[in-house]
Amino acid sequence: MIDEEKILSIIHKIDSLHIEDPTISLWWNKLAQVLSENTKETINFLDSCNDENVVNNISAVFDDISANLQSQEFIKCLDRLENKFPNLLLHPMIEVAIDVIFD
Repeated sequence: MIDEEKILSIIHKIDSLHIEDPTISLWWNKLAQVLSENTKETINFLDSCNDENVVNNISAVFDDISANLQSQEFIKCLDRLENKFPNLLLHPMIEVAIDVIFD
C-alpha cells in the first residue's frame, strides 16, 4: 500500500522551502520515487486525492513518475486530475509526462 503519510510529509517539506532552495529538488526526487513504486497504488492515490495543493505539488514531478512507470493508465489518471482540478494548470505538465513515454 502506498505510504500516504510519507507523501504528505514530503509535500509539507516542499511547501516549507523557498522555491529557490537548492534542496527542493531532492524532495521532489523523493516524491517522484515514492509515487513510482507501484502504478496501481499511485493511480488509486491520485484518483482519491481531493487536495488541490497535493496535486499541484505532485504535478511538478508528473514527468519523472511517468518516465519511471511508463504507463498509459497513469496518463489517463492525469487527464482525470486535469478535469477534477480545472483551476490548476496541469496541461503542460501532462504533455511532458506523455512525451517521456513516447521518446
